[in-house]
Amino acid sequence: MLIRHIAILLFSCSLFTSTVFCKEKADAYYENAIRLHGAENLEKVFELYARSAELGNAFAQYNIAMMYSNGESVYVDYQQAVYWFNKSSDQGFPPAQYRLGEMYYFEKGGLPRDLDKAIALFRKAADQDDPDAQMNLAILYGTGEGLAVDSRQALFWIERAKQGGHASAFEYKKMIAASPDGLFTADQQRRYWLEKAAELGIREAQIALGLLQAESG
Repeated sequence: MLIRHIAILLFSCSLFTSTVFCKEKADAYYENAIRLHGAENLEKVFELYARSAELGNAFAQYNIAMMYSNGESVYVDYQQAVYWFNKSSDQGFPPAQYRLGEMYYFEKGGLPRDLDKAIALFRKAADQDDPDAQMNLAILYGTGEGLAVDSRQALFWIERAKQGGHASAFEYKKMIAASPDGLFTADQQRRYWLEKAAELGIREAQIALGLLQAESG
C-alpha cells in the first residue's frame, strides 16, 4: 500500500539526553531497514528509514529521498525528495549532493533550473570521489553546457569515474575519443541526461529512454 507521507510520530533527537544514544538509534533503524530492503514489506522499510532519517542519519535521508523520487512504497513526491536530499547533502554525503544537483538541473521538487548550483553540487560530490557526479561533470565539460568546453577536463573526469567503477564511463570515453573534435554530440548528451532523469524516477524520461532504446535496437 502506498502512503503519501511519513504519518508516524517520529523520534526527535531533542527527546534524548545523549546525542550518542540518538546516533545509535538512528544507525540501528538504518541497519534494520537495510536488512529488510528487497523484502516485500517496503512499508516497514520506509518506516525504518524515516525514523533513522529524522534522527539525522545521512544514508537514511538519502534513501528516503530516493524512495520519494521513485515512488517506492510512497507516492512520488519530488518536494519531499528535495527536502531529504538537502538534509543529507548538508551533512556532506556525496550521493545526496549529486542527486540534489540533478534536481536543480531537471527543475524538480519546486527548485528552479539552476546550472550554477547543479555544477557546484556535482563538483562537491566529485571531489569526494563520487563517480556519478564525476560523469556529470565530464558530460558538461564535453558539451559546454554551463561550463566552458574543455575536452581535457571531460576526459579527466571520465577517467576518475572509470576508476571509481562507473558502469558507463568506458563507453563514454570511447565516444569522446572517437569524436573528431573530442566532444560529445547533442544526441549523446541527450541520451545521458535521459538516463539520469530515468534513474530519478522521472516518468517522461523513462518513456523517452525506452523509445530511444527501441529505435537503436
